[in-house]
Amino acid sequence: MKVIQFVPTLDSGGVEQGVLEMSRALVENNHESHVVSAGGRLVDQLIQNGTHHHIWNLHKKNIFTFKHVKPLRKWIMSINPDIIHVRSRMPAWLVWKALNGIPQSQRPQLVSTVHGLHSVNFYSRVMTKPHNIIAVSQSSKNYIIDNYTKSENKNIKLIYRGVDNSNYNKDYAPSDKWLSDWHEQYPETKSAKLLTISGRISPLKDIEKIIHLAKSIKDNSSHNFKILIAGEAQNKHLKYLENLKNTIKYLGLSEDIYFLNFRKDIKDIYAISSLAFNTSNKPESFGRSVLEPLSMGVPTIGYNRGGVKEILDELYPFGGITPGSDEQLLNKTLCILDGNEANIKTNTKFITSKMCSETLGFYKEILS
Repeated sequence: MKVIQFVPTLDSGGVEQGVLEMSRALVENNHESHVVSAGGRLVDQLIQNGTHHHIWNLHKKNIFTFKHVKPLRKWIMSINPDIIHVRSRMPAWLVWKALNGIPQSQRPQLVSTVHGLHSVNFYSRVMTKPHNIIAVSQSSKNYIIDNYTKSENKNIKLIYRGVDNSNYNKDYAPSDKWLSDWHEQYPETKSAKLLTISGRISPLKDIEKIIHLAKSIKDNSSHNFKILIAGEAQNKHLKYLENLKNTIKYLGLSEDIYFLNFRKDIKDIYAISSLAFNTSNKPESFGRSVLEPLSMGVPTIGYNRGGVKEILDELYPFGGITPGSDEQLLNKTLCILDGNEANIKTNTKFITSKMCSETLGFYKEILS
């Protein structure tokens, strides 16, 4: 089986990590794996795993990007894949148009994964144009059916994303060398309780909520704590990052909040954390930044909606709060910091190997 996955870039994020994991599974099962992206820091890892990487700049949302349709069609025919798997809207549009110019008998099967609960419009509809669709959560599946495919006979498969439980588990502990280096770089964190939020720095993540939470913790308790913000801001969000830093300075929190930028060692940071957060201001289809710390036994607070709610309901219902509720966010944070949190269930549902196995099974079902 020959599979091409399309993704905008391979820098960081849950979608990109899923591409990497699926590519590895394809190669390990003796299939031919190809990935198309504009490049990024994960490319070397992808190639080391035995996947062919092809650079195409298909992610820019403007009319000029459609100039790639004809050469892309020619390239797809030269690769002659069995499956094309699209994971983002702009590349999906280009692939859709490219395939429409190939005779039906020569076209590969097209699969899409709906990773985001995007605004319902013509542009987003492309992710539900293929007959074969993967939903990454029940919330994602409901979104697809309710907004796009209610009257259509689509083949929608629910396949939860997951984490590698050999890496993300309750027994993991950072090495002595890592701890020594960390405390040398951040000595003030040695005796503090660490509260972590991870992911790209953008308005969607509503990091202001955590900044104001820090102020409330200081005003309402005597806890010694530090906030760790692990993630980077893309160029279009650098102004947002600057505004966050100005807010921190204005509130007198400069010694309490650390911007860590992109981290390859996020697993180690979770392992030393007392608490993690996901306060995205829009529902998410899944929520890897909730699943990873919970899988390591780290209490995590998030909003009771979308895929985040599904993860919390399964592993840690105590961590669910009403979207936007500052009062619940503060009360549950203080409760956890006081040591009164509930138990976290061991993750056996959201596992990478299960996701890959079910996706491979879906591919084979489509081709049979």
